[in-house]
Amino acid sequence: MPAIDFASWLQAARAALTLIVLAAALVSFVREKLPPDVTSLLALLALLLFGILTPAEAFSGFSHPATISVCAMLVLTAGLQHTGALDYLARRVVIPLGRWEWLLVLTIMIVTALLSAFVANTATVAVFIPVVLEACRRTGASPGRILMPMAHAATFGGMCTLIGTSTNMAAHEFARSRGLPGFHMFEFASVGLPMLLVGFVYVFFIGRRFLPAGQPAGDPLAAARAGPYEAELVVAEESSWIGREVRPKSFSRDFDVELVELRRAGTAVAFDAEPAATYVAGDRVRVRGALERVLEMGARTGLSLRRPRRAVESDQDDTAEPVPLPLAEVVVLPRAPFLGQTLAEARFVERFDAAVLALHRPGESLATPMGRTALHAGDVLLVEGEPAALRALAETPGVLVAGTPRHPEPRKGKVGIALFTIVGVVVVVAAGWMPIVTAATAGCALLMVTRCLQPREAYAAIDWSIVFVLAGALALGTALQKTGLASSFATLLADLPNVAGPMAVLAGFYFVAALTSEFMSNSGTVLLLSPIAVSSAQQMGLNPMALMAAITFGASSAFAMPIGYQTSLMIYGPGGYRFRDFVRMGLVLDILLAIIALWRIPHHWPLAGK
Repeated sequence: MPAIDFASWLQAARAALTLIVLAAALVSFVREKLPPDVTSLLALLALLLFGILTPAEAFSGFSHPATISVCAMLVLTAGLQHTGALDYLARRVVIPLGRWEWLLVLTIMIVTALLSAFVANTATVAVFIPVVLEACRRTGASPGRILMPMAHAATFGGMCTLIGTSTNMAAHEFARSRGLPGFHMFEFASVGLPMLLVGFVYVFFIGRRFLPAGQPAGDPLAAARAGPYEAELVVAEESSWIGREVRPKSFSRDFDVELVELRRAGTAVAFDAEPAATYVAGDRVRVRGALERVLEMGARTGLSLRRPRRAVESDQDDTAEPVPLPLAEVVVLPRAPFLGQTLAEARFVERFDAAVLALHRPGESLATPMGRTALHAGDVLLVEGEPAALRALAETPGVLVAGTPRHPEPRKGKVGIALFTIVGVVVVVAAGWMPIVTAATAGCALLMVTRCLQPREAYAAIDWSIVFVLAGALALGTALQKTGLASSFATLLADLPNVAGPMAVLAGFYFVAALTSEFMSNSGTVLLLSPIAVSSAQQMGLNPMALMAAITFGASSAFAMPIGYQTSLMIYGPGGYRFRDFVRMGLVLDILLAIIALWRIPHHWPLAGK
């Protein structure tokens, strides 16, 4: 009887467990039942608990140069925000030039592309959203025709430089960790600039025609008022509605809204039975419809939008006439502190002293009342509060207040220092004097020493969800390499160049990266596929940097779905978009960019092995 090779059996078992963890993580990324950072953390812990990785290997992603580089660039971008440099440029350049829609689109695309080549595109888009909404209010243009071109232009610009996007930095640092030369500061431009030019032409002349044009911006909230929003109305003590029969058809006929639910003392009341129920004081009426219609209904005598007590005067109750306060549209981003929590669990009113009057979830109707609905990335809240409360809310990481622009603290003389720091980092890295992680970290220290940025602001600028996604992706990549799965995949692909040619391999990695990035983090996609790409290049005798470039550009070319980028989630609500708008605009764009990338990559990174 042959002896059992326990070492081989154990290696096979670890490989199988790694595949199971990888498959489960990908399913979780796609279904989004858990936030992506939680999924990454669970995958990391599973690899650790199964003994596939040691603690040092599992947690090494948190100290990986790719992770540190991304965090440092986010802090550098925060320096520009807090000194007012980005806001000054946005308001002094965009609004004066944007007198017509076409000129506004062209201006905003050029400015955001230039900025995003050197600062985080999420920060650029966050600064420009309220600027665009204000420009639309002045010109009567539709935000839906401008915000998506702006977000896409920010991505185009980020493709052109090493520091333009976390995806590029992650690919560079991974390549360096494997003994490869990595990428230079402007090396991506050889492919990124042609992609930018083609993307600009398509979006400006063709793509924006697919975008919603019937939403003129009378005020900062107009873009999202097409809804559907959900809200609760309260029947007042002396309301004329008391004793009236509950007729769902009258809601659509008289108010153009849908009656979703009627609750009395916490219990749902059947309003479609005979005899018809009648209203009593204190009833809560849950409605769904366009925001303007919901607000109009809430302003009628006898009904009021339900407000948490602290958002109005303390001696008023839910049925009292509300004190009119400013309204703002709040977009929930993937790093919001209350993601996955209900408004009550997040203690939203107590934390921000502001009331949520309505909730809009793009492309989806709520199954539960607003107060009992867990918040998701991309949700849009209609918030009422004092101006100071709304400004404080705007400074919260993971929250975008579209109706109330950010107001950086005036820091005279600091704008020049912040700009000098960014330029210095670019020059030092481009000249090859320092690695990007060293230069960016030194820049962060300079901003804090010169008080351009307070330490607490620097900490708040770090998107911890990105950190955990990167750490989890690196752990999965390490597991693929350690268990031999990366080499096994490479061996399976080794004969492919003889059958279909090296270009088929390049195209395969590009499209796998592009498809994966439609559902999960772009930089996480790069770190997940990089071990397989490098091993495959070694097995096939191809240039590993060519395959690294393919997955890097592929991961950045995910425009067909709104979940591909944080910037897409940021504009979803303010632009009044639907899921199909991203598909109609992005599907052709993805194909065009793929053609350009697959044409240009072999010219700069020859496929022949090195």
